[in-house]
Amino acid sequence: MRTKASFIFTAIAATVVFTGTVSSKFLENNYYVYNSHELINSHNVVQVSQNALPEIEVTKLDDVPRSSVGLLPPTVTGFPASMWKESQADDLVRLLRELGSPTSPAVQKLLFQMLLAEAEAPLSLDDTEEFLSERIAILISSGAIDPAIALLERASPLPPQLVPKLFEASLLGSQYEPACKQVLKLGANYKDDAGRIYCHALEGDWLTAAMIYNTSKALGSTETSTLLLLGEFLEIDEPTQKFIPIPDINLTPLDFRLYETLGYHIVREDLANAFIFGDLSGDNGWYAQLAAAEKLAENGVIDANRFLGIFTAYEPPSSSGIWERVIAIQRLDKALSSSTSTKEVDSALRNAWQLFRSTANSSIFAEIFTPRLLETKLTPNSEIMAIKIGMLSSNYNTIISNPMAINALEPIIFAFTNRQAQFVKPKNALEKTLMDAFYRPRVPSYVRLQLADGKLGEVILNALIQLERGISGDMQDLLESISTLRHVGLERVSQQTALWLLLSET
Repeated sequence: MRTKASFIFTAIAATVVFTGTVSSKFLENNYYVYNSHELINSHNVVQVSQNALPEIEVTKLDDVPRSSVGLLPPTVTGFPASMWKESQADDLVRLLRELGSPTSPAVQKLLFQMLLAEAEAPLSLDDTEEFLSERIAILISSGAIDPAIALLERASPLPPQLVPKLFEASLLGSQYEPACKQVLKLGANYKDDAGRIYCHALEGDWLTAAMIYNTSKALGSTETSTLLLLGEFLEIDEPTQKFIPIPDINLTPLDFRLYETLGYHIVREDLANAFIFGDLSGDNGWYAQLAAAEKLAENGVIDANRFLGIFTAYEPPSSSGIWERVIAIQRLDKALSSSTSTKEVDSALRNAWQLFRSTANSSIFAEIFTPRLLETKLTPNSEIMAIKIGMLSSNYNTIISNPMAINALEPIIFAFTNRQAQFVKPKNALEKTLMDAFYRPRVPSYVRLQLADGKLGEVILNALIQLERGISGDMQDLLESISTLRHVGLERVSQQTALWLLLSET
């Protein structure tokens, strides 16, 4: 199978950069260190000297549980290798499914780090690799196809229960060949007849494909819609008229690939993230590429550089809809590159931010432009706007030290990065809850018990689920979730989430 290694590691690197890293020692010791002025940032990448390298243990490859595989080592993520070790695999799977797709950009990146982390496997009553399978399923559904395939490759040789995941992922990107060799190697042990039919046909064994097709049709073991597509693909049953595909929750990766192969028009705006990953290549046109970039960026799947590259690739043919945002991005990018006029930058910045400020992509907008805004001479009004935008980016620590920040930001904003501001009076319930989480934290008793049992990963997932309820308006859940995240050392994630809650619509 051919993979784009450069994209995989670019995506992984972007995840690390945007999330920030957490010292594993800091996580294990569960304490905070303050000086007399501000909270000390303990989230730098762990530096490992030659003298500090651990003793090497030799383990036969077959003895390493596949659920422990990952793409990011503890020295990058900061998570201890034991983060899943004491939890039951089915408990972790349940929590991951309950969490779904996080709302906060900082939490999205944290979740991806957890999914891609190298860590010891959780406890399991069988060898079904359910935990690894769920991690891969989340990556696929989010549209992070490249990391999903890379994770599967790290788990090779794959057991039969993971082959369907590899097959699904390989069908969702035009740059991949379908993983048919792995499917056909299992023969009748591969439970999905549709996949075997498709793969036999793709390998040129039309006779076997037709035989399995007829058997599946007689037994009713394949969905009718999929069977119709396969019949047309095999040129066995030509439909009396072309039917319009209706993407819904039942659309499978194979259906999607067959629709495209047979030339059906699919309304791409209605597709889930998993099905639009292939559009990032540009093979389906610039409009589809732009739409995919916007949608995938909402879930933290692509990084700021790639987003900007797609939006500045060509001249927009129109000025409405998505093209209005393209024009705004290109105009601001050009103004910052040429630095011809502060008024030109001011106008471009105001127009672009007006289009992005209330969208799910306000944070990636901040990531793209904040570094350059910091280096550009701006009008006073633009500088204030740039400071507010910058607080949504990973550069917020630099922004808040800018003398102009005092005039640009509400006093409450300083409370999350400087303990001298802890006596700021909150104006509403949200501000009070966030202040309490940082200065009068409430960590549930069960969290301390689970941490004592070594269930760090489980504690974090529970906190993220609580955080989602808090974002939806439950102030007690918001207080306890951020208190817990800070208690286990995720200070930077807590700060960014608090700032995002207060500034995302500034």
